[in-house]
Amino acid sequence: KSTFVNEIAYNLAINQNQKIAVISLEENNLRTARRFVGIKLNHPLHIDRGDFTDEQIKEAFSETLGGGNIYLYDHFGSLDAPVLLNRIRYCVSSLDCSYVIFDHLSILVSGMDQAQDERRAIDQTMTKLRSLVEEVNCGMILVSHLRRPSGDKGHEDGQQTSLSGLRGSAAIGQLSDIVLGLERNQQAEDNSECRVRVLKNRFSGWVGIAGSVKYYEKTGR
Repeated sequence: KSTFVNEIAYNLAINQNQKIAVISLEENNLRTARRFVGIKLNHPLHIDRGDFTDEQIKEAFSETLGGGNIYLYDHFGSLDAPVLLNRIRYCVSSLDCSYVIFDHLSILVSGMDQAQDERRAIDQTMTKLRSLVEEVNCGMILVSHLRRPSGDKGHEDGQQTSLSGLRGSAAIGQLSDIVLGLERNQQAEDNSECRVRVLKNRFSGWVGIAGSVKYYEKTGR
């Protein structure tokens, strides 16, 4: 999931020259930074340094994070929703970010006072995020985990995704313009391929399998 999201962010910032804000609540900014530099070098730099010289890494940094198109939000372990919403507003209004990459919704909700009622917390958060997107006119890519399905087969075994599988609240699907599901059987002999399924498309209504992506350990991409 993180690799898929980072590739999208890299494409927006580097290939399409868009300013983006990356809010990754699952990992610190050093690891996120290494991921972006690693994409440039075609090497999983967050796992090992490889044989790259300091000069090569500095050059890759300058062409990615040093280019001024990627802003990383340092949350310092704080998950205060109103503060985070204001930071997003600042990134768009003052830093001219066109897109916000938010990874992921469940961590933000878990830090809220009403987290014991997850559905209500997600409803309120999704409404605020949707309103903010319309207010500041930006694109937002929001990562959401899936609820554990009934039966013996889970999503980690490649079970098909659906809107009903979104964790916590139907508001995630209702308030989103497009919903993509990622499907990968982690225990398969070849577990490097991931199907991309369009679960909702407000613009055209076209849904279903959109294709697949394949992970290469050597490049980390």
